[in-house]
Amino acid sequence: MKLENITNRLSEAQVKADYELVIQIQIRLRGLGLYPGGRFIDGDFGPRSRRGVKDFCDAVGLPFPQYDQTFARKLLETRYLPSRLAMTNSNREQIFNNLLSIAQGTKLSSSELAPFLHRGLKNSKYAAEISQYPQRVAKKYNSSDSPSPYQPYPQRGIIPTIDREGLNFLHSDIKEACICIGNFVNGEIQARWLGKNALAERQFWSSTKIIPILNVVCDANTNFPNIDIANCYINQNIYQFTDIILDILTYQGKLVSSNSAAATLKLFCTPTSLENWLKNITGNQQLNFRSGYGENPFIRQPELIDRLSGKKVLDPPFNSLEIDKNYISAYDLTRIISMVGWHLHLPENARLPGANWQSLQSIITTMGHDRARYVEVAIETLGLEYAIASPVILSKLGNGYSNTRGTNEITYVAFTQFLDERNIDNNEDSKFRTLAMTLRAMVPPSQTFVEVDARMAAEVTEIIRRLIVNQLV
Repeated sequence: MKLENITNRLSEAQVKADYELVIQIQIRLRGLGLYPGGRFIDGDFGPRSRRGVKDFCDAVGLPFPQYDQTFARKLLETRYLPSRLAMTNSNREQIFNNLLSIAQGTKLSSSELAPFLHRGLKNSKYAAEISQYPQRVAKKYNSSDSPSPYQPYPQRGIIPTIDREGLNFLHSDIKEACICIGNFVNGEIQARWLGKNALAERQFWSSTKIIPILNVVCDANTNFPNIDIANCYINQNIYQFTDIILDILTYQGKLVSSNSAAATLKLFCTPTSLENWLKNITGNQQLNFRSGYGENPFIRQPELIDRLSGKKVLDPPFNSLEIDKNYISAYDLTRIISMVGWHLHLPENARLPGANWQSLQSIITTMGHDRARYVEVAIETLGLEYAIASPVILSKLGNGYSNTRGTNEITYVAFTQFLDERNIDNNEDSKFRTLAMTLRAMVPPSQTFVEVDARMAAEVTEIIRRLIVNQLV
C-alpha cells in the first residue's frame, strides 16, 4: 500500500507488516529531517521509524499514533518543518552528535574511513538529476534580494575583498575555509566572500585534483576553441578523457587509480607553468602547486587527441613532478570551482581562460559524481529535501593523515545552487540560492576520521542553514 491509498485508519501492526508503506514513510520522514537516511531506509518499522513518526505528528499537531488518511495526506504534503530548521540553529552540537551516531553506526570497508566522505551516489536522492546540471547552471534567475551586500565578481588575477570575520561561527576543527555566496544582479553573478584563514597556504589533498582537470580543458580549448573535451582521448582511442575524470572523482578505478590519473593530467604542462596558470587566475602569488599525488603517472608522455578530427590537441613537454609542493589556499579552490558553476554568468575577463561552454558541460556532469555528499547530508539533516528544486551539487573530497603535522585531515570543495521553495505554497516566489565553498578540518590522531567526518558534515549543514535563512549576507 502507498500513503496515497490510505482511506481507513490502520493499526500500527498493519503499518509494520506493509514493507512498501514503511519504505515510503521512511523516505518522507528523511526528507523532513526526522529520519537518518542511507542504510536506515530499510522497510523495517522499528524504534527509529516510530520516533520519526511521533516527531512529525508533534510538529504538525496530529495525534499519535493514528495512521489514517489525515496523517497520510499531511505527510505527503508537508514541504518542510520550520521547527526542524529552528532546532538545527539552537542545537548545533546535537546535530554533530546525531551525525556522529549515524556515522558510527555505518559499516565501513577497510578503505573507507569516513562514511559521509565516502557516501557515494548509491544512496543519493539526486543521482538521476546529474545530467541536468549543465542546463540548470546555464539558467539566469531573477533575484528580489537587495544587491548591496554583493560586489562584482573579480576579474582574473584579482583577489577579492574577503570578510575575515564572516566564518567565525565555524567549529575550531575547521582550520581554513572560504565561502563565496552568489546572487544575480543585472544578469550577472555578483558575490560576497567570507573567510577563515582563507589565504593560508595549506595541503588540501585530493581536493586540488580539479585544478589539473580544468587546466587541460582550458589549454585544449585555447588551442582548438571548437572542440568538445568529451570527444577527446588520452593516447588515441585508449582512454576517454571524461572516463579518466570519473576515476579521479569517484575512486572507482575502472581504468586507473585516482592519484595516478591526476598526476598524468599534471604532465600536460610543466609544474611551473601550471602553478603560474593558477596564480594568474586567482591572483594568489604565494601558492605552490608542483607535485603529484603519491603515485606515478600512469602515462609518462600523454597526448590529448580529438577523436572526431584526429587532431593532436595537447602534446606536453617531458617533465617530472616535484615532491611536497601542493600548498594552496581555501580561497584558490573556492575561486576555481565558483568559476565552473557560474561560467556563463561571469564577464569574459573573469572566466576560466579559453574554456568553452561545451567542454565545461562535461566537467560539470562528471563533478556531480564525487563520492563526498556533504551538501546532500546537510539538506537531509535540515529537512529541506521537499523544499528545494533544481539542485546542482559539484564537489571534490580530500583526506589523509599528515606525518609532518601528526593530524587526521579532511578537505572539501563544493559548488551548489538550488531554488528555495519553502514558501511557494503561500504564493511567494522561489528564491535562488548559490555558493561555492572550501573547508579543511584538522584534528589530532586521538580523534578518528569518523569524528572529523561528522564534524565536516555538521559544519556544511550549518553553512547551508545560514544560506537558507540569509545569515551569510
